[in-house]
Amino acid sequence: MALGVMGLVACDAAPPSKNAVSQPIESQAPAAGETLTDVVGAALADILRDRDAFSRARRLGALLPTAGPVSVPAVEQLLADQSLDFGATELELLLRYWATYQPEAAARWALDKSSPLYRHAALFSALTVWAERDPQAAVAAAWPWRVERPGLGGTITIALVRGWYAAGDPPELRQFLHDLGMGFPRQRAIAAYLRSVIQTQGIEAVRRWAESLPDDEEDPFKLVVFRQLAVALPMFDHEASLRWCEAHCDGPYGNNLRSILARDWVLKDGAAALDWLSKAPEDHETDIAVRLTFDLWGRTDREAALAWMASQTTGEPAAWLRPIFPAYAELLAPDRPAEAIRWAERIESDEDREIVLSNVVSAWRQVDEAAAEAWLVESPLSEAAKARARTPRRKLPNR
Repeated sequence: MALGVMGLVACDAAPPSKNAVSQPIESQAPAAGETLTDVVGAALADILRDRDAFSRARRLGALLPTAGPVSVPAVEQLLADQSLDFGATELELLLRYWATYQPEAAARWALDKSSPLYRHAALFSALTVWAERDPQAAVAAAWPWRVERPGLGGTITIALVRGWYAAGDPPELRQFLHDLGMGFPRQRAIAAYLRSVIQTQGIEAVRRWAESLPDDEEDPFKLVVFRQLAVALPMFDHEASLRWCEAHCDGPYGNNLRSILARDWVLKDGAAALDWLSKAPEDHETDIAVRLTFDLWGRTDREAALAWMASQTTGEPAAWLRPIFPAYAELLAPDRPAEAIRWAERIESDEDREIVLSNVVSAWRQVDEAAAEAWLVESPLSEAAKARARTPRRKLPNR
């Protein structure tokens, strides 16, 4: 019902302000002593002084598509005017217009001269247009900027991939992704590509492409694509992500897929995510997924995670819960240290057990140093572990 009301409101909305430009701006004859740049600049400045943000966006959206390349100098002058206040929306629209005619100049201005507050938005707008119009030139010029400006690396990567994809999803783009080599830039670029395909062609299209990639033991490209698809799918279709796992989690490219899917799921429904993992094959990878998933749940919703684990351990805990013991013990430590120690003592790995016990005692010392020290003196921990437990830690804020 709310959506219908919103639609009616949008349809019945008042027409644009009388100041909005509906005819090509360059068709307006300059007054005596004025240039076309003056006319365009005055119109744009008038819009930017509008105090209504929605009105500014609407008026710019009406004017800029009517402005041809001869209006670019007016936009450049406007952007240099420090008396005007630009928001992210205004900068995106202005940079999109400028990049339509002078993409490299617009992108370099966004990189070097735009306000740091809105630099990501300005650069993304200009680079996306440039990459769609001339991807080879855009990538050749802008890809090195990721190293020069590491804080903008994500924006640059995603803008180039999305703009290039908008040019028709050419095979050169997929080859570019392949040739990036190992590392986070490749992961981020592949993620941007997968989202673009899903948004425009659907999940089935991206699944077919991923599965069609050649098997190559020397090149992990297909594995990276499978993992990034496991990250992307839950954003669009939870059931499709589970089908992806059914098809591939136990195959040659299934390494870490369950952990990735459960990591997303646990933030929405921790109990359901762990129940799903409880039915997975009993192996080392599942153990890791169970441990990491519970740990993430505990860090984001401690009380819910503790309550769930308590419900699972009213009797002897099931074998698949054992990987949770370290995270559970540390989660209990701040206010239930004795119980935390009992769970830590059940950890099978000697090394893990000693690390967790020292962490539990360290947390215990922050609330009851005398009791923690009394236990520590009689404990079987090594001297190194005892020293670690006694080392003061910065008290963390409540999660």
